[in-house]
Amino acid sequence: MLSIVPTPLGNLEDMPPRALRALREAAAVYCEDTRRTRILMTHFGLTTPVLRYNERDERDNRRVLERLKAGDRIALVSDGGLPCISDPGRRLVALASREGVPVTVLPGPTAVEAAVAGSGLPGDSFVFLGFLPRTPSKQRKILQETAALGRTMVVYESPYRVKDFLALAEETLGAKAQCCAVRELSKIHEEWLRGSLAEVRVLLTSRPELLGEFVVVLHPEEAPEHA
Repeated sequence: MLSIVPTPLGNLEDMPPRALRALREAAAVYCEDTRRTRILMTHFGLTTPVLRYNERDERDNRRVLERLKAGDRIALVSDGGLPCISDPGRRLVALASREGVPVTVLPGPTAVEAAVAGSGLPGDSFVFLGFLPRTPSKQRKILQETAALGRTMVVYESPYRVKDFLALAEETLGAKAQCCAVRELSKIHEEWLRGSLAEVRVLLTSRPELLGEFVVVLHPEEAPEHA
């Protein structure tokens, strides 16, 4: 059995009880960064072996698969949130499924859902774009194609590139497009910036330094007078 286990985005109080049980009962926990995952395990008094998993290394995929086929219960985690959602895990899930290995997913924290819920933008239908390509022309094309759907869109961005991204998004979608930028979601310095794309861009551009990962929620239409 392969269990896809969510872990807190930053606040350890968000750890689901069912996820703790899955980690406790697993024969091994595979993760992106053993140092970060061991901090989590130690905090909750879990002693299950923690091993690094590199999705791009087919030897790692086969190694985990062999354990699964031998009957081991394996838990897969990422550094925070739900594996396979802009985090490693997809290849292992696909491989396990093809080989007839049972796969279960435990619901839990994901940054995209939390950001949409708190953005104030339409959440009945949205497009999750994850981390966009680095090339501005590719970013612009993706934003244009998504905007044509008239749906809310969600992007993950680093603090080092978020200013440039917002500038490009403003050029592409217009200054009055709706925007919510969430920084350090669920952590001590969590911050929500809401307004037009131009307003949010100006707020962030005025700061000499930005820290923490961003989730940027956009809607191509101007905010209605009465939300």
